[in-house]
Amino acid sequence: MGLFSHSKKVNPKIVVDGLDVEYRTDFEQWAFVYRGTEFCSFEQSLILPSKTDLDTVVASLEALKPEMQARIKKYMADWDHVKHDDGETCFVDIKDFATDKSFVVFWSDGASWGDLGVDFTIRDNVIIDEIWGD
Repeated sequence: MGLFSHSKKVNPKIVVDGLDVEYRTDFEQWAFVYRGTEFCSFEQSLILPSKTDLDTVVASLEALKPEMQARIKKYMADWDHVKHDDGETCFVDIKDFATDKSFVVFWSDGASWGDLGVDFTIRDNVIIDEIWGD
C-alpha cells in the first residue's frame, strides 16, 4: 500500500429488529433488503416502517407486479431498440410511507433500457401515478 493510498470506507450500518440498514454514501441513500425486496430512502432521516408494514408493501408489490410489467411492455411496444424483460430490476422508495402510506417502485436497468426508467407510485394496492424518464 502506497503512502497516499486509502482503504475504502465502509458505509455506515445500523441493525434494527434484525434488518441491516445501510447508509450508502455514494448514492446518499438509506437502503436495506427485506424478503428479497430492496428498499431505499433518499431522505436524511429514515422512518423505518414496521415489519407488518413492510409485509404489506411486499404483498402489494407482488400483487401489482403483473400490472406494472404489462404497462412497461405497452410503453415499450413501439421502441425497437428497447425490450421488456431483459434484466430490469426494481426497488422501493419508502420516504412517504410514514406520512401517507404510499411508496414508489423504481424500475430500470434493463440491458437495452440505457438510462430509461419508470416510477410507479402505489397507495392502497393501487397504482396512482406512473412517471417515465431518464
